[in-house]
Amino acid sequence: MKTLSLLFSLLLGIAVLLIFVQPWGALVKMLGPTATREAAPAKPLTPPERTATVEIAPPKPPEAAPPEPAPSPPEAPKAAEPADPKTHMLAAQKAEAERNAALQQEAATPLPRETKRYFKVRVRDAGTLEAGLLPTGTVVIRLEGIDAREADETCKKEGGKSWPCGAKARAALTLFIRSRAVTCTLPQGGETKDFAARCSVMGQDLSTWLVRQGWATPQKGAEPDLAKALEAAKTERLGLWQSD
Repeated sequence: MKTLSLLFSLLLGIAVLLIFVQPWGALVKMLGPTATREAAPAKPLTPPERTATVEIAPPKPPEAAPPEPAPSPPEAPKAAEPADPKTHMLAAQKAEAERNAALQQEAATPLPRETKRYFKVRVRDAGTLEAGLLPTGTVVIRLEGIDAREADETCKKEGGKSWPCGAKARAALTLFIRSRAVTCTLPQGGETKDFAARCSVMGQDLSTWLVRQGWATPQKGAEPDLAKALEAAKTERLGLWQSD
């Protein structure tokens, strides 16, 4: 009995040793296909998976840009139209009229006149001066804008009495000028042997001074200042307007 137990134990140990020593494949082969079928669970059959097919549309080609319009050919230069002869004549007449107007305006505008200073001036009468060397170099200057008595002329007062008004006027002008220089505005043509001019001494116009003192009268068409000076001399009874 003990022998059988010992034998059974020996066989069981050998079997366990074979299990650990032999690979699993050999054990399956040794056990047979039945064991394999029992060990492997049955795999359930599943219907085959359906693969969804997605149709991808081909990319749309880019639209072509519209062709640019061809540049238009340059216009041919227009031929110059012939000038109207009437228009040309009118333009020429207008230019001529403007030129004539400019010339007239220039002629009407007085040019600045030259002035000259005279020294050692002699008084011939209340309206006439002499300057320069005697006898050939003498220049006669007539005071412009006035009428004066000559040196030897006489006048009558209101009572009928005569008196040497010409000499009195000459003496008054001589006393006023004394030995001072006389400045005269020359005419457009310049100085001549005998000319009319407006002259002054120290800025005092001699023609205005003579009328204001009563020793001369304004010429016709003279400036208003001389007319005012005459009215003042008459009012004050100066010079030729003195009473008895």
